[in-house]
Amino acid sequence: MNGSARCAAYTPDGNELLTLGGDGVVYTWDLRTRRCLSQISDHGNVSPSSLTVSEDGRFFATGSEAGVVNVYRRGAEAASAGLESSMTMGRAVHKPKPLGLGDGMVMGKPLKEIMNLTTKTDTLAFSPDSQVLAIASRMKKDAMRLVHMPTLTVFSNWPTSRSPLHYVHSLAFSPGGGFLAVGNARGRVLLYRLHHYSKI
Repeated sequence: MNGSARCAAYTPDGNELLTLGGDGVVYTWDLRTRRCLSQISDHGNVSPSSLTVSEDGRFFATGSEAGVVNVYRRGAEAASAGLESSMTMGRAVHKPKPLGLGDGMVMGKPLKEIMNLTTKTDTLAFSPDSQVLAIASRMKKDAMRLVHMPTLTVFSNWPTSRSPLHYVHSLAFSPGGGFLAVGNARGRVLLYRLHHYSKI
């Protein structure tokens, strides 16, 4: 990496590691060969703050100090970076063409730029089925939003101005997706039931 290593996230299969540096570049590393597979310039992100990969391995999201969240499709970005991909049981399987550092950096083209937060994006979390992305900033009161991934739209019906979130410091979905835990600066963990999911 050419900048400070600010964020890291494993792919679900554990074979790859994504890192996001202070230079605003997302690096993908093959943990089996210890090689850098791709370098993607995160669109407009000059001050990265967070990174996560979806549970199905299809997406990754980056957060910035300005509050902007970029959502990318991993298969599309991999293809742009010179990786061949195929689908196995609904998941993208990448056949890497290793790139040395400095080789062919790709300018990232996010599927969506989410601009609902106005302060540093501290926390990003995908639901277990990758249908929902939760984003939050601890710098502003009640600064949390949920993104519906199939349509890449932000839910408008929750949270509301009456949701007592306070300053959100952490987020976690239950294994079945039925609960969302929200930790705040008051030392409380708020547990919300997501009725869309039958399992908890």
